[in-house]
Amino acid sequence: MTETLEYLKMFARFPLALRRFLRHRLTVHDAIRIVRERMEHREERFLNTLERRIYGYPGSPYLRLLEAAGCELGDVKELVKRRGLEGALQALRDAEVYVTFEEFKGRRPILRSGTEIEVTPRDFDNPSIQRHFLLETGGSTGVAAKVYVDLDQMAARAPSQMLTLAAHGIMGAPTAEWGGMLPHGKVGAMLRRAYIGQVPERWFSPIGWLDSRYWMKYGAATCYFVLWMRLLGLPVPLPEIVRVDQAVVIARWIGEVLETHERCLLNTQVSRGVRVCLAAREAGIDLKGAAIKGGGEPATAAKVRQMEEAGARYISNYGMTEAGSIGSGCAHPLDGSDVHLFKDAYALVTSVHTVDGTELTVPAFNLTTLLPTAPKVMLNVEVGDYGIVEERHCGCQLESYGYTTHLRQVRSYSKLTGEGATLLGTEMEHILQDVLPSRFGGSPLDYQIIEREDEQGFTRIYLAISPGVAIVDESTVIEVMLNALGRSSPPADAARAMWQQAHTIQVKRMDPLWTGRGKLMSLHTEPHGLSPSPGKERNR
Repeated sequence: MTETLEYLKMFARFPLALRRFLRHRLTVHDAIRIVRERMEHREERFLNTLERRIYGYPGSPYLRLLEAAGCELGDVKELVKRRGLEGALQALRDAEVYVTFEEFKGRRPILRSGTEIEVTPRDFDNPSIQRHFLLETGGSTGVAAKVYVDLDQMAARAPSQMLTLAAHGIMGAPTAEWGGMLPHGKVGAMLRRAYIGQVPERWFSPIGWLDSRYWMKYGAATCYFVLWMRLLGLPVPLPEIVRVDQAVVIARWIGEVLETHERCLLNTQVSRGVRVCLAAREAGIDLKGAAIKGGGEPATAAKVRQMEEAGARYISNYGMTEAGSIGSGCAHPLDGSDVHLFKDAYALVTSVHTVDGTELTVPAFNLTTLLPTAPKVMLNVEVGDYGIVEERHCGCQLESYGYTTHLRQVRSYSKLTGEGATLLGTEMEHILQDVLPSRFGGSPLDYQIIEREDEQGFTRIYLAISPGVAIVDESTVIEVMLNALGRSSPPADAARAMWQQAHTIQVKRMDPLWTGRGKLMSLHTEPHGLSPSPGKERNR
């Protein structure tokens, strides 16, 4: 009942908020001014967030962490003054003021030096924002995390997105979206693009109206939001259902647009971009002049190569539902994964993280939000990703606005990312340890998920099953696994629909892989750029 009332309030607030939102349109000149002003006052914005939304909010989990570390507000101000923002965040991280990915998701209590803090995902909500619409993060056991977003956040995120398009020369280019309906982020993307004057001409959805068991709830919400956008003068398209095996439909649309406009932009996930390009090559469609802007999974060299061979230019994007777009593609990249960190909105430091069950370490990303409109308050939150972080002179327009930090080769050490759908490795444990053994026999030691990239660049999720388990029909195992996902939560159900279409999950009859420490991990990834822990390296 409480959730229903929250939804009704959200629907009631939306029309008036949308009317206010649409009174303004952002220009490139405005975007440059806003970003430069934010860059000039980064440290001040951080301290304001700390004072109002952490020290001034008794329910904040970060307040307990800061108290346990003996850090008062004056201490943090002095740290920032002496060491700068990133230096202060690194010092706080060293003082155990941070939140792990599982803690941020509310799946584990925060444990620091004898202090235990029970948390839920809502404990990290920004108490200052209005709730105009709802997104949900991945989840396949328990309740998925809800992320409420207000239209002020849409406006706040728009400048960096606008400057990215301008840097790549695609402002005003005909645009299409290939992504799902609510609870995913395309409604928010429509609003943000409307704010910068780039409303998509077409919206292709790989998930049909009736594909999800939650179709009534989220289908109705999608139609409601689109209806109000249209009533208030935004020519937002309704979703057209285009399955992942129908990518040639989008390739043909791009080809037709290029004949008259010579450029266009497709916003989608990385793997879907690859599918469009493969379909274009098979159909003899030249995509020269097209840009594909994507994220949702690593932009590996194999994936980017497939798009470039079709003539398209790939623009990487890095973000997460709880924070929004964290960085976007460099116009003079070192590789296809190269993005500029939006330093006006985020601060990022790294910490040494040992991958579970191994002796390998990664430079884990710790993210802090700086904008007062961020849906979640984040202070040194481990986001489950790692990669190369560097200050570099690239010479593209984005650098001139102060975006000098580059992120490259970003990978996850805790999540499954296939066909743009993301699920936590821990979320699969119930299926691997309970559902499959109870249905097909064996024990939890006989099942494992292995994530690998195939020869075409698609991320495949292999279900390793010990040969000793008697399986008559492997397709039944996949069906049971997908059905278990579908019963869990709306985002997990959406992942099920995508993986089912793309045949992402495949069975491999092999013994699960054990780590060097003799552990069997439910999720086995083949990470790039990992190194043994410093201590082990020195002992060699």
